[in-house]
Formats: sequence, structure tokens, C-alpha cells
Amino acid sequence: MGGIKVGNQILLKNQTNKMALIQSVLKHKDILNISSQQADFILQPLNYDCFLSACPGSGKTHSVSLKFAYEINNWISRTSGIAVLSFTNNAANEIKNRANNILKEKQVGYPHFVGTIDSWIHAYIFHPFANEVTGYTGENDDYTHKLIQDGNHGPWIKKYNYKYISILDYTFDKNDQLIFISKKVKSDNNPYVVKVLKENKLKFAKDGFVTYSDIEYWAFKLLQKRGDILDLIAKRFPFIIIDECQDLSEIQLEIFELLKHAGVSIHLVGDLDQAIYEFRNVFPDKVRNKIKLWRLHQLELSLNYRSVQQICNVITKLSGKQQIVGIRSSLNKSCLLWVYDKKDDMHKVRDAFIKLLNKRNINIDDAVIIARGSSLVNKIKGYEQNSKLDKVKNSISFKIATAIAHWQSPDVLDKQYAIQTLGNVLTDLAYDGKGIKRENIKTPFAYQPMEWRLALKTCLDRLVESSEFTKNDDSKQIWKDWIRNVLKKEFELFWNEFKEVTCSFNNVSAKLKSPNKLTDTPISKSLLIGKSNADSKIKVDTIHSVKGETYKAVLFVSAPTKNSEGGYFEHWLQRDTEANRFAFVACSRPKELLVLAIPEYNEEIHKLGFYQDNIKNYYS
Repeated sequence: MGGIKVGNQILLKNQTNKMALIQSVLKHKDILNISSQQADFILQPLNYDCFLSACPGSGKTHSVSLKFAYEINNWISRTSGIAVLSFTNNAANEIKNRANNILKEKQVGYPHFVGTIDSWIHAYIFHPFANEVTGYTGENDDYTHKLIQDGNHGPWIKKYNYKYISILDYTFDKNDQLIFISKKVKSDNNPYVVKVLKENKLKFAKDGFVTYSDIEYWAFKLLQKRGDILDLIAKRFPFIIIDECQDLSEIQLEIFELLKHAGVSIHLVGDLDQAIYEFRNVFPDKVRNKIKLWRLHQLELSLNYRSVQQICNVITKLSGKQQIVGIRSSLNKSCLLWVYDKKDDMHKVRDAFIKLLNKRNINIDDAVIIARGSSLVNKIKGYEQNSKLDKVKNSISFKIATAIAHWQSPDVLDKQYAIQTLGNVLTDLAYDGKGIKRENIKTPFAYQPMEWRLALKTCLDRLVESSEFTKNDDSKQIWKDWIRNVLKKEFELFWNEFKEVTCSFNNVSAKLKSPNKLTDTPISKSLLIGKSNADSKIKVDTIHSVKGETYKAVLFVSAPTKNSEGGYFEHWLQRDTEANRFAFVACSRPKELLVLAIPEYNEEIHKLGFYQDNIKNYYS
């Protein structure tokens, strides 16, 4: 089998022998089904840096697992290993489990590491050495920094905040400049404010506290300052494989650049067209620039094993990049275009999709409806007033009752909706609407965001317990009785418990009244609270939530107006934008059926490869 030996690798002169070489090492049936492109990646020498550009459905995870198994099968060193890094525990576990299945007796373990980038940076860089840069002197010989997340802290954290800007809202970039994690919060660039925020963040770390974002910053500063520690990490993990590399933030890229300069070989794997985390300061151009700067050898996986060719054609035209080739075909029309009426309730679009699924003999458990944001997701699920209640949609009591109904649901999005709704109502009533809005929740200036959330949870729990309509779908509790006996009494107690309210309860009490013409109507009959038939249990989720998942059928719904940031269909056509990548991710999820629902006909969308279909054919 003539070849050139490079480390544990052999560069084959005769490429026809590459499959035989892989099979001789791994001896696993899955090898028989891999493509020539996958084989090239598996045989890429570890000490030859590379970038594997993998189109959707190309078997990227399988390729990484095979590569990992191939390398460690004959691994000799007991003190250094390969780090395989991804962004979620699920993705990392899948790679590890697949590798273990291939290896059988020789399982993945020390000295290798498979896990998230966050956990690797924390375990091997930050945790052992952080006090070298933060200045934390420890407590009882314990130098462990406490990881503070939005939700596991108490009032003590206030001393690190400045006015309405929480210590959790920002961190530093590689140049020690402020980066605001919450886009809702921005500094006014006042030099004094910037100075105070920086001082507070440094004191926060010196006192032994950090956020996830802080950990990356301090890890970078540590490796930058301590060349001896950098060399130590490089010797411990001389080879690093990074899955979903398009999601690397700027400071993560800088950490790996330092390691690369210290001799670490890096293999990047991902799809730059699936970068959808700009809110985390993740931009594909920064990754692309590093690929060029590091002179990574480029490989690709261009075959799509997931989707039929019609769907592959659509996502190819969306990206404007190289043709994605699907190995599957279909006799059915796989890409349909619906134009929905903006006046209709959005859950009618959902129900139409369910009828289409039934017609195509596709189980709803193997389908999903995707939208840009949670507000549109809630509308599609039917978590809004129906058309008969349009006149009362702005009623305060109606909003509160709707929030209470959603609070009882086990669905996380339902609970978020409840918190958002009640939080906005109470901020308007008790604080004249004055506060700061984070994650669609108005927070009064008197509260920190998590502190306000906890207060709202307490309020919702009490309202659920006190309200009869929450306990029985057939409850006869009418609006006027509930408002008089429950709502006003509970709200008066809230007012006595809330901090620094600016509006008296006497003035607010008059605003708590029955919705128009519903005074004597049972509340349970007035609310659309998601008690629908089994068919409506279809999954409805955001683009970020379904990234990396696969379904037989997908309905991708455009927002009805251009106000939705990245959620309106015209935004999806703007090349090399995050909105364009949103559409790419959503449209690349299905195997057999892709339906696009937009509020008005668009020729450019049609030309992507969609067949126009009349949504009204599926209305009841």
C-alpha cells in the first residue's frame, strides 16, 4: 500500500486504497457507507491543520466521530490527547457515543476529552489558573471562582451594578473594551460610566465571581500573559477538533489562535452559512478570516444525505454558494409556497399544515413549524385571543387571565409568555411603565431582572392558587366575580410587597375591570388557552432551537410585517446576512417536505424552487 508516514498517519499515494486503510484500522460496518470526501477527512493527518466545510445533512457528526475513533484507535501517549469540542452537551455526547460504538472495546477516555468548548476552557485553562490574572486570593485555601448565572444570585450582587446596568449584562473583549451581552442594554459611552463599569467588573472577578463570558475573557488574558501555562495546555492537548466552528465567538477564536501559535494542530468543522448567533458576537467573516490567516487546508462534504434534491436546490439558491447535491429524490412536490392572509389567526396556518401532513401521510411527531422569534411562535400555537375577542385584546384583566392560564402549562415557551405578559402589565400599573426591557420583559428600575422574574413567579403562583377557573376547564367563575374576589385582593397585597411603587393602588384598582361585554361570561369560555385537539400538538419552535435537528417536514413561517428583525421573508433574500442564514438553517431541516408561508406573493421567493399552493385548500 505505498505511502508516506506522517506521525500516526499515512498519506496515500494511491487514493483508491484509502477505504481499505480506514477499514483495516476501524473494522466497522459503517465504513462501507462513507463517501470519498468523508474518507479524505478521516485520513487528513492530525498535524496538518484543516477546515472541513460541511453542507447540511452531509454526515458531519458521523465524520467527526469516525475521525476521532480512527485517531485514538492506535493512540500511544498516556499524557496528551485529542480534544473534540462542540457547543452543546447533546452534540458532544453524540460524537462520544458514536466513537465508542465504533471502537467497541477501546472506549473514549483519558487522556482525550469530548465536551463543550465552555467546559473545556473552564476545566483546563480557567479553573486551575484563574487567580493568576483575576487577583482572587481565595477563601480557606480554595481559589475556585463562583460561576454566577442569571438566576442563581441574591441581592448581594447589587453592589456590583451601576444604576440599571447589571454586572451580568456585559464583559470585556480581547482589547479590554466593554461588550454588552444584552443588546437591550447599552452604555451611553460616558467616560465616567465606562470607567465605573470596568472597575466593577474587575472587582467582581477579584472577589471570586465570574460569568460564562467572563471565563473566556480571563482564559484569554491568562494564556496571553503566561506563556508557560500556554505551553502546558498545548502539550496536554496537541490536537483539537472543533465542531460547529461557525459558532465560535471572537474571543474563542483568539484563544485557539494562541494555542495554535504554541504548536496545537486545529481541525475546524462546520458550515459558515449556518452562523446565526450574532447576539453572542459571532460573525462568520471572523471565522473565515481565521481560516485564511491560519492557512487551513480546506476539505468539503458536499453531498446531502438528508434532503431530497428539490430542497437541496432551494437552500443552494438561498446561499448563492456551490450546488448542494442530494442523494434522495421524490415524486411529490417537495417545496410548496403558501400565501396566508394577514387578517387570519396564525394558528390557522398551523392547522392547514397539519391537514397537509395527513394528506402526505407524515406523522406530526416528525414535523415542525419554525418561526424567527418566540412571539410569532406563540401566535402560531394559538396562544392569543381569537378573532371574536379582538375588542378586548388590550384589556388588563384579560391579559392577566391569559398569563395565568399559560403559567399552568409545562411548556417553557408558555411560561415565558406568562412572565412577559404579567411583567409588562405590572410594570405599567405599578411603575408607570418606567423601567428597562430585557428579553421582552419590562423590569422596573427598583429591581434587578432576575429579582423581578422571581417576584412575578410568586405572583403567578398565588393567582393560580386563588383562581377557580385554573382548576376546572368547565369552571363557571365569571369575570366580575373573579376581579372583585381575587384579582383586586391579590393585587393590593402585591402593592404592599413591591419595592418603591410609584402609582398608588387606589388609582390602579379602577383599571381592573371586566373586558368589554364579558362581565358575566365564564373566564374559561373566553380564553383560548391552548386546550386544542391532539392534532395541534405539533412542535412549533424558533430557528435557534431546531438548529442541528432533522424532520420529515417543515413549515417555515414569515412574520406578517417587516418589523420582525430577520423574521420577514424579504430579509431572507438578502445574501450574506444573518436573516439569510436563518432561512438557510430553517429550510435545510426537512427530508421530504418544505413549506414556506409568507403574507404576500413574492416572485423571488417563488424562483427559489417553490411550487405555489393555495393554503385555503387546507382550511376547515
